[in-house]
Amino acid sequence: MKFHHLPPRARALAAFVVTVVLAFLAAATVLMPDITVQSVDSMVRLPGGVEQILTQGFPG
Repeated sequence: MKFHHLPPRARALAAFVVTVVLAFLAAATVLMPDITVQSVDSMVRLPGGVEQILTQGFPG
């Protein structure tokens, strides 16, 4: 039984793609806590903002 191995050029391209994907995942993992904190901070102010919009009405 013969195995078909990838040519060197395809192996290099696959290694590059895997490296880029891992780099993006690492960056997203590092940035995730900051995004989470910013989202929670803005959600704390949300109820007051909604109440203000409802009492003042929408500009017509």
